[in-house]
Amino acid sequence: MIERVIAITNRLSISIFGTDFSLIVTRDQLIIDGRIYLQVAYSAPCTKTGNIESWYGRKWYLSEFMTDDEIVKTAYCAFEAAVKHEIMEGFKVDDIILFNPHINFEELLKVSHMEIKRS
Repeated sequence: MIERVIAITNRLSISIFGTDFSLIVTRDQLIIDGRIYLQVAYSAPCTKTGNIESWYGRKWYLSEFMTDDEIVKTAYCAFEAAVKHEIMEGFKVDDIILFNPHINFEELLKVSHMEIKRS
């Protein structure tokens, strides 16, 4: 089954703004023959240091009943999520990331009541 996923994802080319992305296709290592997942990998500047580093998106698990269409569309979602993550990090106010995707959700909840409204 993993061979099928690899064969399908090998047909994909993924890039934006001169950055090439690759897809890792592997199994979860927690159990023998764990679930197959896709993970986007790419190199890009760190938003804090500016150094080029390797980055990995979240793991996108695939169903054992997946269709070829689901594999391709899941790969697209993995790519889209990684790009959105970079967009959030790239939007700054006073050189501070405004929509920092690394902020703990509990901390965001603490300020969620601070809505603004027009008078």
